[in-house]
Amino acid sequence: MIKILHTADVHLDSPLRSLALRDAALRAEVEAATRSAFGRIIDVALSEGVAALLIAGDLFDGKARSARTAAFLTAQLDRLRTAHIRVFYIKGNHDAENPITGGLELPDNVHVFDARGGKVQLAEDVWVHGVSFADRHAPESLLPRFPAPVPGAVNIAMLHTSLAGASGHDTYAPCNVSDLERVRFDQIQDSLTS
Repeated sequence: MIKILHTADVHLDSPLRSLALRDAALRAEVEAATRSAFGRIIDVALSEGVAALLIAGDLFDGKARSARTAAFLTAQLDRLRTAHIRVFYIKGNHDAENPITGGLELPDNVHVFDARGGKVQLAEDVWVHGVSFADRHAPESLLPRFPAPVPGAVNIAMLHTSLAGASGHDTYAPCNVSDLERVRFDQIQDSLTS
């Protein structure tokens, strides 16, 4: 048995403006909330002894730059490296516009999929496939960029999409459930929200 932990839409350092504006006393706690949540995800990965952590987009929250965030993230991922836990990461629409994601040197246990798509072997019969956003806007489906599933293996695909869209939200990397079924992966790990 192989254990895999999946997350998406962490939005590190998201300002959560509406909460912070309502109560100044909550400001520090709110500002630290996404880091706390990500730290707990790392804690679970370590305590459960997972083989891999899959991050399916929007690890960051847009254009905001922060060396403190880069140092935090690197330290958290290094905790996984020390425990021999691999990380697979696709950039979502918010990551693609973040300047940190381009220049950040991540530990060697982290594989970041690019916008061309690719696959990486996790275990003897387990492959992880992923496609990152090249920039914030992805008006076309990213499904054609996925390599074909490996025959006879478990194939996990990571996709960041708004699926068919949501009212009041931009549509990105659009597809629908039948499109996902046609690609014939064993599991599609996706992020269907902001």
